[in-house]
Amino acid sequence: MKTLNDVAKAYKTAVLQTINPGVPYKPYYKTGSSKAYKTGNLFNQVNQSNNIRGMIKLGRDRKSFTFSFDIAPNGAVYGQFVHNGTSKMKARPYGEIAANSKGVKDAIDDYMNKVVESELETVFETLEDRFLQVGFKVS
Repeated sequence: MKTLNDVAKAYKTAVLQTINPGVPYKPYYKTGSSKAYKTGNLFNQVNQSNNIRGMIKLGRDRKSFTFSFDIAPNGAVYGQFVHNGTSKMKARPYGEIAANSKGVKDAIDDYMNKVVESELETVFETLEDRFLQVGFKVS
């Protein structure tokens, strides 16, 4: 059973893996890889500045949430240029690549399945109570 923290952890892990050692990424013509690692600074800054608990904010309804991730933290502001590209360099969008990875999608699916299952249980319990109130036998 996945929690929102598990989803955040899966995403952070996928981003770091996308930066180093990299994953296949054909649009980046030079290497065909998403790897964005020379000195390790971008990797270390992204790792340090994105706290798992700070990445997710649960909505007031306890069902919606906001997810935030800093792709260009203070110590590595050039990360935005690596991620988005420039006029002289194609983008290596490590944040987007990670978001579309199988591990992140599976973590989101597991979490959403848990949420939907919980909601359905509540709905069915309410229906059962109402059926019993009007005299139907529920088995």
